[in-house]
Amino acid sequence: MRAAPLALAVTAALLAGAAHAAPTRPHVTIDTGALAGVQQPGVAVFRGIPYAAPPVGPLRWKATLPARPWTGVRDASAYGAACPQDDAHKEAWAQVGRKSEDCLSLNVWQPKGARNAAVMVFLHGGGFTYGAAGVPLYDGANLARRGVVIVTLNYRLGRLGFFAHPALTAEDPQGRLGNFGVMDQIEALRWVHRNIARFGGDPGNVTVFGESAGAGTVQLLMGTEEARGLFAKAVSESGAGGSALPDIRSGRGNAEAQGAQWAKSIGLENPTPADLRAVPVDKVLGRAFPFIDGKVVRFSPGVPFHAGAEAKVPLIIGSNSGEASLTSNTDAIAKMALGPAYPGFLEEYGKRPGAPPADAARNLREDVDSVQESNFLADMHAANGARTYAYYFAEVPVGDRPKGLGAEHGGELEYLFGNKPADHDWDAADRRVSKLMGDYWVRFAKAGDPNGPGAPSWPAVKGKPTDHLVFGAETTATKSTDLEERVKAATLAAVLKLWAGQPTP
Repeated sequence: MRAAPLALAVTAALLAGAAHAAPTRPHVTIDTGALAGVQQPGVAVFRGIPYAAPPVGPLRWKATLPARPWTGVRDASAYGAACPQDDAHKEAWAQVGRKSEDCLSLNVWQPKGARNAAVMVFLHGGGFTYGAAGVPLYDGANLARRGVVIVTLNYRLGRLGFFAHPALTAEDPQGRLGNFGVMDQIEALRWVHRNIARFGGDPGNVTVFGESAGAGTVQLLMGTEEARGLFAKAVSESGAGGSALPDIRSGRGNAEAQGAQWAKSIGLENPTPADLRAVPVDKVLGRAFPFIDGKVVRFSPGVPFHAGAEAKVPLIIGSNSGEASLTSNTDAIAKMALGPAYPGFLEEYGKRPGAPPADAARNLREDVDSVQESNFLADMHAANGARTYAYYFAEVPVGDRPKGLGAEHGGELEYLFGNKPADHDWDAADRRVSKLMGDYWVRFAKAGDPNGPGAPSWPAVKGKPTDHLVFGAETTATKSTDLEERVKAATLAAVLKLWAGQPTP
C-alpha cells in the first residue's frame, strides 16, 4: 500500500529535524593528523590522542619518540589504554580500565571560545607504578569551563617506565637511559608546545601540575634542562621534596645492578636487549621509581632548589593534613630523621592546642615525611627569587570527618577537579572548598597569582616562618608555628645528609 502524501510529508519532516538536531562533533588538525572529539556543555573534549610512538616491541625500554602520523580523521571520543599495572588498588584514582603497552596518549579539554588560553597539564600520581590519565577523577571539564585548556596524560609506569640493565646501556652508552616515564612526560610537554594552539591554548603559558608521584616529577622537571622552556608555572601537590634518588650504576641503589638481578630472577643470566624485550608484559610488572641517570634526571628533586638552580617559575606547593594515609609515611622515618630530638618533639606535639595527644605520633610523622618537605622547598624557591605560594589542605568530605584522620594523601584532587566520587558525600563546606581551590589554581595558571575577588587572601612565601593557606571550613592564611619551624629545620638537616655526595648543579 502506498503511504498517504501527508504521512510522507510528516516522515520527511521528522527525518530532517532529526538530522538537523544531530550534534556536530568538534574537529581539529594537529601535526600528526585530524581528530574528531566530542562536544559537552561549554567544552570540546579530545581523548586518546597519541603523543608518542607506541613503546612496544623494539621500542620497549627506548627513549620516547614522537607520534606517528595517520591518515583520515581519527576518532578521539574514548580514552586511550592505561599503561600496564596490576589491579592491587581499588581507589578512585586507580580505576584505569583497559591496559596496554601502547599507552602513550593524552586528553584535551578545550573551553568554548578558547583563544590564547592558559594551559594546565596534569601528571597523575600512583607511586610511578599505578594510575592513568583517563580515570573519572581527573575529568578536566569543570576546570576547563573556567577558561583554561586542560591536558591529562599517560606515561610509562613501574619496571616498563623506570628500568636499567647493562645490556640496554650497551646499546647507547651516552643515550637517554632508564627514566622512560620522565622522558614520556617531557615528550608530552613538547607535543603541547607544538599543538596546543590548535585547541585555543597558549604554548607560552603552560602550567604543569601533579600530585604525589606526579608532584615529584614536577620537581624533577623544574631541575632538568630537557624540560626548560616547556612550562611557565608549576604546582606540586604532596610531592617528596626530600627524596634522595639512587644512581643508575654506582653508589646508593645502583639501578643497573638491580635490573640485572631482576633479569636473573626470571632466568635471564646474560640477556641481550632482544631477550629483555621479549619478556611477556605480565612478568615485567613491578614497582619502580626514578633514579639519577646523568642525562634526563641528573639530581634528586630538591637538590636544584637547594643549589638555586631550579627553573625560576611561579610555584604552588603543599600537602594534606592526613598524609599518614600514605603507608610510606612511618614513625621509623620520623625517628631516623629527628634522631635524639624525636621524643622531645613527640611530647610537644602531644600538647598542641586542638590536637588530641593520641594523634601526636601521626601528626609528627606527617610533618617530617610530607608537610615540612614541601615547606622547605617553598622557602628555598622563594629565597631563589621565584614567586611561591604554599598551602595545607585540610578539608575532609562530610561523611569521613568523624574518623578524625584528616585529608588523606590525594584527597584534594576531587575538590580541585570538582569530581566527587560516588562513595563520598559533600556538604556546603565541601562545595565551597572545591570552588575556591579550582578558582585559585586557574587564576594561578592564567596569571601566576592565585588571588582574586571574593577569595581569602593567599600571601606569597616571603621567608621563615612559611606563609601558607589552609584549605578547610574556614580557609585562611597563616604562618608556620615555632614548633613547626623547628621540625622543618631538623627535617632539612636530615635531608641534607642524604643529599651529601649526590650530584649537584
